[in-house]
Amino acid sequence: MDSRTDDKSIVLPVVSSDKEHKNPKLVVLHQNICSLGRKTTELEVLLCSELQHVDVICLTEHWHSYQKLNCTNIVDFKLVSAFCRSSSEHGGSGIYVKDGLETREISYFTGISEEKIFEMSLIELPGYKLCIVCVYRSPDRQFDKFLNKLVIQKLLMKNKILILCGDWNIDFLHVKF
Repeated sequence: MDSRTDDKSIVLPVVSSDKEHKNPKLVVLHQNICSLGRKTTELEVLLCSELQHVDVICLTEHWHSYQKLNCTNIVDFKLVSAFCRSSSEHGGSGIYVKDGLETREISYFTGISEEKIFEMSLIELPGYKLCIVCVYRSPDRQFDKFLNKLVIQKLLMKNKILILCGDWNIDFLHVKF
C-alpha cells in the first residue's frame, strides 16, 4: 500500500478462549499507512476483496489530527482508539474495529503515550478476552524511553492476552540494550 516502504501487512489468526463466542477466530491487520487520507479508498477496496476476513485494523503513521481522523470513515469499521500528534506532523496510531464487534477502550493508559516516542492506541475485546496495542515510534527518538514505556505497559496488562503491533523503527544492528 505504501510505495515508500517495503512494509508487509501481517494478518494474525487468534483463537478465542471463550468457547461460546460465535466467531472463534479474530483476524488482526497492521499497516504502516503513511497517510491514511491518501489511501482510504485503496484500503477499502482491499478490505472488500482479499482482506475481507479482517476484523481489526491497526494503523500507524495515519498523519491525522483527532478531528480529521474522527471524520475518516472506513466502510464497515469504526474507530475505537487513536493517538494523534498535537505539536508536529505525521506519526500517530489508530485502531478500527469491524462493526458489531464488542470493544472497550482502556482509558487508564492514556497518559503513557508520548509524541514521537510511544504513540499508542489500545482496545479491549471482551468476547475474546484480549487487548490489542498498536504503537508507533519515530526512528530518531530514544529507544530506551520507548522500551521503558513498553515494559511498563506490558506489566500493567499482565492478566490479559495481549497482541502488540506497530512500527517501532528499531535498528537492531545499532541499538544498545
